[in-house]
Amino acid sequence: MKTETLKINITQRILNINDNKILSKIAKLLDEENVIGYDAEGNPISEKEYAKDIHEALHQLSEGNLETYSSEEVRKKILGQ
Repeated sequence: MKTETLKINITQRILNINDNKILSKIAKLLDEENVIGYDAEGNPISEKEYAKDIHEALHQLSEGNLETYSSEEVRKKILGQ
């Protein structure tokens, strides 16, 4: 089935659902699968994964365990100086 046909089919089916439990499950699935970017290897990153990574980094930063670099250090690493 072509993508556009599949989208229309799914949309029509969702519009006919009156059960809030099922609609909530669909919403949860879409939220979990919402791709907002890709990592360095080209793997998709969901909004949920991104938020989790940010919270983990902030936690590590507050604990003093996050390795960080100044702009000058990054410039030197990139330019090999």
